[in-house]
Amino acid sequence: MPHQHMIELLKLAKVFRGLSDDHLEMISDGGKTTEYQRNETIINEGQTGHSLFIVIKGQVEVVLPKKAGTQMLERATRIKLSRLAPGDCIGEYSLIDQKPASASVVAIEPCTLFEISRSSFENMVNSSDYLAKTIYKNMLLIMIKRARDSNQELDMCYH
Repeated sequence: MPHQHMIELLKLAKVFRGLSDDHLEMISDGGKTTEYQRNETIINEGQTGHSLFIVIKGQVEVVLPKKAGTQMLERATRIKLSRLAPGDCIGEYSLIDQKPASASVVAIEPCTLFEISRSSFENMVNSSDYLAKTIYKNMLLIMIKRARDSNQELDMCYH
């Protein structure tokens, strides 16, 4: 993918809102794109690895699978948590707390994701206080929105 085109795509990522083209160029240089096929698992619940992924093209579902591999847990059914589209990020929980993934992520159509490894991410945020502050603030806003949406959904279930 041409460099300038990737910068334009990264501008659409909620986690990178407010960053300059120079910052986005550094982010582009520090990551890679990967294609996933329909029904391909991107992250398994319980997996370690701690990368941040940005959905560039396509859609993914965040789910709690019927069987949680590492925990020997079996749920009554697969639980859909959310559907994410271009501009959304996944993997931020594990990236921040370095714990295993709390859910699985599956491509629901062919997709392209941009992946930033934990070491690349740390190099980026350590290179610029502004970049770090902006990304962490954006991550916090994303997580707060998800929590509020979840609270609203639970409230609707019990009314």
